[in-house]
Amino acid sequence: MLHKTIIYTTFRPISCYLSGFFSFFLLFLPTHLYALQITLNVADVTAANFSARGIKVVLAHGGSAELSIAEMHMAEKSWRKVHMRCAEFLLNSDHVACRKGRMDAIPDMPITFSYAFASQKLNLRLAGKANELWQVSADLRAQPWRATALLRNAQGTRLNSFLPPDGPLPSQGVLNGTLEVRGDKAGISQINADMHLTDLAAADESGLHAAEKLAGKVHVNATRTGQKWNWRGAVDWQSGEIFWQPLYLRGGHTLQASGQWDGSKLKVTQAVVNLPKVGKVELNALWDIKKRNLLEARLIGKNLSLANGFADYAKPFLAQNALSATKLKGLADVDWQYRNGTTQSLLLKLRDVAVVDGEKRFALHGINADIPWHAKLKRVAHVSFADGELMGLSLGATQWQILMRGKSFILTTATLPILDGKLEVSDFHMRNKNDMWQWNFSSTLTSISMQQLSAALKWPEMHGSLSGSIPKVSYQNSLLKVDGTLLFRVFDGTVLANHLELFDPFGRAPRLSGNLDMRNLDLDLLTRTFSFGNIQGRIDLGVKDLELVRWRPVRFDAKLASSPGKYRKRISQKAVENISSLGGTGGVAALQRSFLRIFKSFGYDRIGLSCTLRNDICTMAGAEDKGDAFTIVKGGGIPAITVMGYNRRVDWSELLTRLKRVLQDNQALIQ
Repeated sequence: MLHKTIIYTTFRPISCYLSGFFSFFLLFLPTHLYALQITLNVADVTAANFSARGIKVVLAHGGSAELSIAEMHMAEKSWRKVHMRCAEFLLNSDHVACRKGRMDAIPDMPITFSYAFASQKLNLRLAGKANELWQVSADLRAQPWRATALLRNAQGTRLNSFLPPDGPLPSQGVLNGTLEVRGDKAGISQINADMHLTDLAAADESGLHAAEKLAGKVHVNATRTGQKWNWRGAVDWQSGEIFWQPLYLRGGHTLQASGQWDGSKLKVTQAVVNLPKVGKVELNALWDIKKRNLLEARLIGKNLSLANGFADYAKPFLAQNALSATKLKGLADVDWQYRNGTTQSLLLKLRDVAVVDGEKRFALHGINADIPWHAKLKRVAHVSFADGELMGLSLGATQWQILMRGKSFILTTATLPILDGKLEVSDFHMRNKNDMWQWNFSSTLTSISMQQLSAALKWPEMHGSLSGSIPKVSYQNSLLKVDGTLLFRVFDGTVLANHLELFDPFGRAPRLSGNLDMRNLDLDLLTRTFSFGNIQGRIDLGVKDLELVRWRPVRFDAKLASSPGKYRKRISQKAVENISSLGGTGGVAALQRSFLRIFKSFGYDRIGLSCTLRNDICTMAGAEDKGDAFTIVKGGGIPAITVMGYNRRVDWSELLTRLKRVLQDNQALIQ
């Protein structure tokens, strides 16, 4: 019967002490006890960047052994309850070796290792399927000590235990390359890594950071001097895709960088990034990693393609912005300097740039600019463009000079050609106050042909001209406000607009409010323009408490009435029919059945129609009200005709549909 012998020992040696202990123990161990099961307990083992506690080795008969470690720390990672079994275990005064080993954590990777006590040389080999190999060799006695790892077809998923658990973790892919580490009594002093990644995929639990089919090369060289690390590295991202909310990027990027790391601050002395189809960008920067704060930086790029640069690196951050549908093209030079928590200077040069809004709200072509902005010094920017469009209106070539000082921009005078006229802007001043942008200006609009304007806006053809003055326009806290009254001349009359306010003008749901007062409009010009049937005379139209959301009316009080004074008043039969169809049923039918249908036009005394819009319902009234009916056209002269309305509450959408049919079909709508 074999006896089981258990030997306990508690000590804190490094490898040289282990060698002496095992040599002394084996020297006096009787030969016949080698066949017995022997258990060795070691309190802990410590070395630079490594510690192990609760080490237990069970030597069984037949040459096998089981090794368990209660807790092990390497670098900044920890493992608990590490267990390994060696089918062939050798322990003598010279070395310890394990063959055909299996570790619970990686059962599919047979382990072979050996360690020589005198020379303190370690060899470790893990081999798996598909020619996978992790091989480590270390010389811990040399000064500096060194360790080298060779990876061949190494599965990327095996790195998960070394990576932060809340970050993207590999789910597939292989690594090939070498890692060399050197060190001294103070710890690791040099790291060299050359790795080739193939078909690597990774993701975090949120799904906001992921990679697919990554392939590329990574080289890192770092050397410690005292408490500071000097490093340099290169990344060649050859193929694959990365989604890093909100960016989605493809392979083709390269990076070369160098700098220092002192444990709290990361300094990039020089970095060169090649962005595919964009250009080369150079960067130097200093980060306080612990405080997550950028202390200073400078970025330089020349001949950068704005088309791909804006689409790939800027547009993803503008998903809810009015510029999300914008496209850019052309070239740009940029020199950006940052320090003390703010931008110190920005030099921007644009060459033959085009900016086109995907929703066709605006477009500028042939932009050339030299903008040497500085946070504290006065500078002058020169900006010009060849042509453009604004809400369908063509813009001509212009040049501007902008005086800049910090967050203040002044444009003394500027001329913007619009169709056959021009908008003259004066005293434009934009500034940033309390992190909010605000600006103001005044302007004058010279005569613009209404025919060209209506054609550009795809309106029915209008006649006459448009001109006016804008006393003062200001923008603050997302509110565009017109101080004073805007005056325009159209249809041989005047249009006054006041209390105009436009909230969120550059957003997706702008809201406009204000009042309109149109006086003495020529009905002959107006009705001919909109193919409504001819009406001769003059009309006044007032619109109070107007509110538009997304440029569609949601509220107003509108009143149309004949202008005071003496003038010819005639209305065609077609106009009578169209008005009747808008005001309600009954009037048109009576006209068509009577002898009055033989007349082409009639006289009238006055016209009146009003609409109060609330909750998409238009409450209507006329020149005179009689119970549920209201007079739209009051007859006068010979022959005379009166047009009545009988439906006081009309759905606004339905009213617009009726009006659209009238204008398209040029005939009465009878319901």
